[in-house]
Amino acid sequence: MSLVPTFLLLGLLMIFPAQVSSVTYINYDLWNVRYLVSKYPEPFDIAKMNERCKVAGGYLFEINSEGEQWMLRDFLKLIGFVHNIVYTGVTDLGLEGQYYHYHTKKPMTNIVWQSGQPDNWQNKEHCTNLKEHGLNDIDCHRNARYICEIPR
Repeated sequence: MSLVPTFLLLGLLMIFPAQVSSVTYINYDLWNVRYLVSKYPEPFDIAKMNERCKVAGGYLFEINSEGEQWMLRDFLKLIGFVHNIVYTGVTDLGLEGQYYHYHTKKPMTNIVWQSGQPDNWQNKEHCTNLKEHGLNDIDCHRNARYICEIPR
């Protein structure tokens, strides 16, 4: 499949299609980090998606600051995905209520949760997705997109 890059420049922002393996991503370069958002929804599996991010040179998105969380939220708004499910690498799998980064296993700090979250609805929500007003805990097996973070 041939991809012809299209660029949108907004300050330091560049968005263009990127292909890693058989997955097409939307690329977002900012400072010393590249973010890839899977372009098409598919059944989510946190270990499998983290491996896909690893092939691209990174890992599932880790929220390291409130500013980074809002910056990615604004990016999802820009590309029209803020109302879609877009998984992050934040989970409480195996540690109910204790959220951590799947890749580094470091505990979460600096999270802004959406109102009423996390709620672990029906005791099935152990992954997270980025929403317009904060992070939301969600079932880990939905059909959705995901975000990779690739340090430079």
